[in-house]
Amino acid sequence: MKRLMRLMRPLTDFPAPPFPRDATMFFCIGAQKAGTTWLYDYLSRSEEVHFSRNKELHYFDVRAGRGKATLKMRIDALHKQAGRLDPKNAYLNRLVINKLRDITDLLSIHTGKRSGVDRHAPYLDYLLAGRTNQPLVGDVTPAYAVLRRKQFADMASIGRAKFIFILRDPVSRMWSQIRMAVDSKHGADITLEERTRHCVEHARMLVDAGRLSKHSRANYARTMTELEAVVPTERILYVFYEDLFVGSATRQICDFLDIAHYPPEAEKRVNQGISVPLPGDIRSIFRQAFAPQYEAMRARFGDRIPDSWMD
Repeated sequence: MKRLMRLMRPLTDFPAPPFPRDATMFFCIGAQKAGTTWLYDYLSRSEEVHFSRNKELHYFDVRAGRGKATLKMRIDALHKQAGRLDPKNAYLNRLVINKLRDITDLLSIHTGKRSGVDRHAPYLDYLLAGRTNQPLVGDVTPAYAVLRRKQFADMASIGRAKFIFILRDPVSRMWSQIRMAVDSKHGADITLEERTRHCVEHARMLVDAGRLSKHSRANYARTMTELEAVVPTERILYVFYEDLFVGSATRQICDFLDIAHYPPEAEKRVNQGISVPLPGDIRSIFRQAFAPQYEAMRARFGDRIPDSWMD
């Protein structure tokens, strides 16, 4: 019974950290390969929005033990830069020291306490550095989509935080993620035939391992359930990637964030990657694997779902 009572206890009892009274926090929590970089660039044009020096801070996923690869990558970058120091090259050393300072400043966000009202002080110091009077402060980290309600409740305690979650056709999103992984591993100089072969091999590996339908970044329904368990629905906005590059979607986003709307650069796509045709058999396998997501999103959003999801 005691264990049941613990499970039923609300997860919203996080003390609110100190945050500027004249500002509101917002998080874009994903999805990966669903236009988060485009949204970051779009909002960066607004005089009402403040971002830190880095788009993806990866603070809460690392804090929750879900971002070990990102943390290792940053530590490796620190070691790599330190190895470039040359006692005979003062000019190079100045450049290296500046890069080291940037990396250590970013790593400093992970030095906060595990609890208490000041638990996020190093993160907020980094996030708010350089802010003047912008009424909106943002953290765009798509990896946050894998977090659980406890982390979302903690995030919601910061600056009356709002949340944006961008939804993309699950099959298209996964294929884009696979293409990104292949480009990262094999580089951009391989032929289209080689790139297609590597993408198909990667896709079949996920299918054969039974990992496709369990992929945490592809489970929109789980993310939404965890988020809505602890965050009021009026502080959550769901946007479809397929609608993102038109004025109606950006107007919806600006209204939600309570900032002035300005037209998007519709022709500008960010991190689009190299196009690789999705083979029909792989599409069918993906479609079957993600059937529960399509059903859950259809039940939730009905006619709001873009037509391309139904193709």
